[in-house]
Amino acid sequence: MKLSDSRTIKSLDLLTTIALLFYIAFLGTKLFNSGAPALSNSVKGYAVYDIQAKPHDDSRVRSLDDWFGKKVVVQPTNRALVDLRFKSYDELFSLPALLYQASQLIYWLLIGFLILCIKRLFSSFRKDKVFTTRNASLILWGSAMLMLLPVMRSITQHLFINCITKLNLNDSGYSLQKGVGFIAAETFIGLALLAFGLVFKTAIAIKKENDSFI
Repeated sequence: MKLSDSRTIKSLDLLTTIALLFYIAFLGTKLFNSGAPALSNSVKGYAVYDIQAKPHDDSRVRSLDDWFGKKVVVQPTNRALVDLRFKSYDELFSLPALLYQASQLIYWLLIGFLILCIKRLFSSFRKDKVFTTRNASLILWGSAMLMLLPVMRSITQHLFINCITKLNLNDSGYSLQKGVGFIAAETFIGLALLAFGLVFKTAIAIKKENDSFI
């Protein structure tokens, strides 16, 4: 049976097509929608997850007795979704805001490029093109995008907080800090995929060498 006749490959190709369409709709919404409630009188809004938000007036005192004596110990992680709303075009087009927005756009484009790599890979499989240099490149590019995602996410968070600080926009009563690092689960998945891609590329080279010998 040919790979193109496999229902699994057909289903995965369809799913990646749907994912790509949803991504295009998502990107269009992010780019052309204000992202802020109409009643907020904002020209543009952005939301960033996993920011460390600590209240300025946090008076909770945790003693050693609490730590060792209690049956249930709760440690708040202070992870928050932070909404930033630009009230004027001067704020929106200031240098800190433009740096953050450019970084955020790059992060979204990296996700889109990763989805496109997966889509093109399954499209090749549907055409019975498996051991090709193009497919090896798609796997290697996909692994690179995966490893870049946490790096770009960390940079985006840093520029997001820097924008709020430089423009004195923090009226929330919380101090904000970056909540993610340069290494995440995507890093290790990307490394595993990179190793697979290199093996795949080597297998293609051996196959071509054997074919030319025959």
